[in-house]
This record gives sequence, C-alpha cells and structure tokens, in this order.
Amino acid sequence: MLEVTPPDSVAEPVARFFTSTQYAALHRLSGLIQPPLKGNLGALDCGVPEFLDFLIGVSPADRQQLYRSGLDALNAQAKKQFSKSFADLDDAQAHTILQPMLVAVPWPTDPPKDSLKAFLFAVREDVPAATRNSPEYAAAAAASGRRGGGGGLVWRPIDPVYRG
Repeated sequence: MLEVTPPDSVAEPVARFFTSTQYAALHRLSGLIQPPLKGNLGALDCGVPEFLDFLIGVSPADRQQLYRSGLDALNAQAKKQFSKSFADLDDAQAHTILQPMLVAVPWPTDPPKDSLKAFLFAVREDVPAATRNSPEYAAAAAASGRRGGGGGLVWRPIDPVYRG
C-alpha cells in the first residue's frame, strides 16, 4: 500500500474562483479581519483566502455574487479614495475605507441591505470561522497545549478520487 500525501501539503494552492484583483483584496481583507494575535495564528497563516476561494466557488450563486460584488466594491472604493487597489492600501488607508462600515452598532440577525455592508457582514463571520477550523490552527493550538480550533473538526482538502 502506498502512502498518499494530500496535494495541499506539498503544493501552493492556486486561486480559481476569484479574479486576481478580487483574490488580492480577499487576501488583504482576511489579514485585517483575523491577524495573528496573542500567540494564535492569523487567517493568512491558516490559508483562509485559499479556502474561501474554494468554498465560495462551490457555494450557491447568491453567495458567489455577494463575495464578488463585495470585493469589487472594496476595490472601487480604494481606487476612488486612494487611486490604488484594496490589496495595495496600507493599514491606515484600509481602515479608513472599512471603519464606516464596521461601526460598533451590532447588526440584526439579518444582514444589511447595502451590498458592501452585507459582504462585510458575511466575511466578518467566515474569516474567523475558517481560521479557527483550519488544520494549521488546530495543530498550533495542540502544539502549545491549548485546545485546538473546531473541537477536532477541521476542514481538509477534498480528495477528488472516490474510494467507495
């Protein structure tokens, strides 16, 4: 019997669903939403943008549209205010764009009607959840003696070969 190594553990994943500009904005936004804090890994350490690229790519059309239009709106706002794409903004510039939409007033259980705010509502839930439930986060937590993320339930690369 041959030992099989998942492709994601030996290769860099390639963005497939989002355009390169959308993916770069998602990458930047993920790092801002879930940076490494207090010894915990951040979203970028856990491959969250790559995972979300896959997840949203196989999600229902309305979820795909929410992410695509939200990332496009972030890039448009960055171009309008700073003549750069969102991915190229420094932290202060990115926070200038995000701050008005991330007010302390909690949103109700229903997301806002504004498409950019609705996107941020969704991504603010998805990025931390994907971070905490990643294999990298769980392994780092276990190595430090803490409980791992996801209660032992982490997302894994999908093996396209059916072994039924």
